[in-house]
Amino acid sequence: MSMHAVTYEGPRELVYGERPDPPLAPGDVRIAVESAGVCGTDVRIFKGEHAAYAGGRGRVPGHEIAGRIAEAPPGALPAGLAVGGLVFVAPNIGCGHCPQCRGGNENLCPATEGIGITLDGGFADRVVVPARAVRKGNLIPLDAAADPDAAVLIEPLACVLRGQEKAGVRAGDTVLVAGCGPVGLLHVALARARGAETVLASDPSPQRRLAAARAGAAVVVDPAAEDLAAAVAEATGGAGAGVVITAAPVHALQSEAVRLAGVGGRVLLFGGLPRGRPTVELDTNAIHYKELVVTGTTASTLQDCRRAAELVGQGRIDLAWMVSDTLPLADAARAVDKVQDAAALKVVLKPSANGRVAP
Repeated sequence: MSMHAVTYEGPRELVYGERPDPPLAPGDVRIAVESAGVCGTDVRIFKGEHAAYAGGRGRVPGHEIAGRIAEAPPGALPAGLAVGGLVFVAPNIGCGHCPQCRGGNENLCPATEGIGITLDGGFADRVVVPARAVRKGNLIPLDAAADPDAAVLIEPLACVLRGQEKAGVRAGDTVLVAGCGPVGLLHVALARARGAETVLASDPSPQRRLAAARAGAAVVVDPAAEDLAAAVAEATGGAGAGVVITAAPVHALQSEAVRLAGVGGRVLLFGGLPRGRPTVELDTNAIHYKELVVTGTTASTLQDCRRAAELVGQGRIDLAWMVSDTLPLADAARAVDKVQDAAALKVVLKPSANGRVAP
């Protein structure tokens, strides 16, 4: 049996075509992909800038996956899962025995694998989830009525949740989110859900500023036309933000973050910088004299994904409105372009065999 898939064939070369369905090894489970999110990581893959794809020709990207269980050997599915059930696929698979994995941080495992990163992913009609991931619980059940397009945002929400846990976002905080792409919007929405008293958001795109207000930002700033530091000072009575989150890969944001944070504040460097230029100049006196905590996080763990799915299932965060574009699988390259359009929010691919593409 064959399927349609998009494969990476080198920098700026994504190829749509048919390929054989991969066989199932003992314990593997096959997922019919309903929706696959496209994000900044996929942009880096497309451009040939992702280290995991240095020898990745022929690999299928796509690590934000919602789909239905299509095939499973007898006894392979954990309790609560059945063929035909809608699931979110947590993409990261640690080795399970290194110190990081034993501590619950499989995202930091030196041998970690990722569906859509080191393994074939969701830019295809079907994807195989390895037995070791099935046993660990990487197939997270969703309500039968859940929107699979919105469900792909569980993966970036898990990353955002991990970041806000590390930065200690809590009730009563004043939080500044700099950058209002999909992950920035999730940061705004999650900060509000965690009880932040005031959320400020900054982005040069008018569409994304409107989206930030919808996500819960009380103050929205255009950094191209306004003084962000002055806006933060006005909103905080000169105290500075309790938490500053840089949700865009912009060098100047990281440098400015320590100046925008108030005394005793926390700075989360969430948006990673380009691999070829990973450094910035920081005012370490600001860190020293204001006793700032500056931290970062990368990716997410299975537990982060489970907690993110619970937040969505409980209705604490609405994701559906953040999906701005749905495209057929054959238009993967155009979807990657859309992700880089400041007018777009979340972009989702719909595989040809079972997708429902919006007009």
